[in-house]
Amino acid sequence: MPQRGAFPGRSDHRSLLMARELHRLSARGIESTTKKGTEGYGAHNDGGGLTLVIDKFGARWLFKFTSPVTSKRREMGLGTLATVSLASAREKASEGRALIAKGLDPLVERDRAAAEATRDSVTFEQCANDTRDVLRKKWTFEGAIEQWNRVVKELGDLRSMLIKDIRGVDIAKALAVFDDRPTTKKNALSVIRRTMETAIASELREDNPAMTSRVGRLTSLEYKGGNNPSMPYSDVPAFVASLRAKDSRAARAFELLILTGARKEEVAGMLRDELDLGKFIWTIPAERTKQRREHVVPLTRRAAEILRQQLDMVDCMVSEINAHTKRPVETPAHVWADLRSPRLSHNAFQHLLPAGVSVHGFRSSLREYLGDETNVSWNTAEETLGHKVGDATAKAYRRAPGLAKRGEALKYWADFIDGSSNETTNKIDKTHAAQGIEEHAA
Repeated sequence: MPQRGAFPGRSDHRSLLMARELHRLSARGIESTTKKGTEGYGAHNDGGGLTLVIDKFGARWLFKFTSPVTSKRREMGLGTLATVSLASAREKASEGRALIAKGLDPLVERDRAAAEATRDSVTFEQCANDTRDVLRKKWTFEGAIEQWNRVVKELGDLRSMLIKDIRGVDIAKALAVFDDRPTTKKNALSVIRRTMETAIASELREDNPAMTSRVGRLTSLEYKGGNNPSMPYSDVPAFVASLRAKDSRAARAFELLILTGARKEEVAGMLRDELDLGKFIWTIPAERTKQRREHVVPLTRRAAEILRQQLDMVDCMVSEINAHTKRPVETPAHVWADLRSPRLSHNAFQHLLPAGVSVHGFRSSLREYLGDETNVSWNTAEETLGHKVGDATAKAYRRAPGLAKRGEALKYWADFIDGSSNETTNKIDKTHAAQGIEEHAA
């Protein structure tokens, strides 16, 4: 403490100035001011950035400061006079000044603390309900909400786990209850995956442990001993490249099957009059589909290129025959006709398959890719495979837009196979999810 008559040092001088600037208000003075009505209106400065604002809306505390991050003036509400006493307001203001002294913005730090508190309290079930409430506006399938709720209810302990703590092993454990119901098991994984996407968009976590490629290594997502094992979609581009290198009729047909997601019987029996290559459309009549209803397949540029090449080869074959025979032949109705057979055999693809993979399994590869890597809706992904979605009326209303969306989905798939995926278009939009829940068997 300085001697009497001595001039205080610089640090002591600053302390004295700060002491004079702080604690200008008193509890008794505040009580008196609030009773004056409009005469008490205004900003009453306690010092150090703490201000009591009194107006027609009541009395509230503000902490005014200059952000050390942006150098801009900011205000942070500390609560109303009714809920925050003068002493508490001073303590909060002091904490704010301490943060500023460290180069931190009090508002930013408060928001960060609130976000951390949220991350530490949100359960899977809460996030699943939030996801459902966002998606329900887009669902056209009746019963989708009920199916979503039923799936969540069966997820056991996963429901009460904090969303930030869930790992792949937790998901695999929760899915075990569906082992005897593989279709429902895939539905449940879809619910979990979409819920995780919401959590990521809400900054509750950074990764999605429910991707099929991850969970599939921890638990089976197929019927045990099933007949349609699929190739991981990440391996499909390399496989298609090997087909292109073979440049055979069967290899071209197999690539078309992969690009369109069609069944092998539909591709093998393809007819010329089903094609409109000018419009990039292949219309499979009802009698040739498993669902016994017409299925319109949008063709990507590569798919149309394969078909044009094949048709040109058939036309050249016919022209060659007619040029050297007195008995001209007609152009075959089947797209894959050649000199040995009028059409492609159903077993033509078998010798091209790697071990442990089925032809039909490539439909699953496409479906998993659309679900894992794109923002394609559940309805569109199912319709792309020719699965039934909604009732007849709903299907009639969405025929035209549905075709365009299926075309977009297959373009994503073709671009992925070619290694030219558009990052801004093709990746998941984490604020949106699929328009439905129930998976339909192929």
